[in-house]
Amino acid sequence: MRHHANFYTNRLVTEWLKNGKIIIGCDLDDTIIPYNEEIKDNCKKMVDLILECQKEGIIFLINTARSEYQLEKAKQQVEELGIVVHGVNKMHPEWDKPYGINGKIYANIFLDDRGGFWDSYWTLTNALTMVKIERKKNNESKL
Repeated sequence: MRHHANFYTNRLVTEWLKNGKIIIGCDLDDTIIPYNEEIKDNCKKMVDLILECQKEGIIFLINTARSEYQLEKAKQQVEELGIVVHGVNKMHPEWDKPYGINGKIYANIFLDDRGGFWDSYWTLTNALTMVKIERKKNNESKL
């Protein structure tokens, strides 16, 4: 079923509806935690979007280049933002699929300041909107 004209948004919506949730892999610095003051508002927008996505079902994985000894602090920083963290640089413990191994996590979408911040932001925003619309239609048809 086609939900959106953009292939990547459509794929994300399809996976979200099929599985009930998606996996978000997210960088930290300058993506959701401002390192550079001039992009503080951008980070806030991304955090707000992730929080909204949590309501529709996500597994949130931190995907960071921070050193091993900084990972627990990183998780705490993200949780202080209200985001539920399911893994840090590794797959969720309940993951049983044959991908997301050999050092690379699997995600339906990656959020990263160096990897198309605004492209992934708008893809996720549009997908979230479409998922809400589809779920509302399905709920109304059951009445």
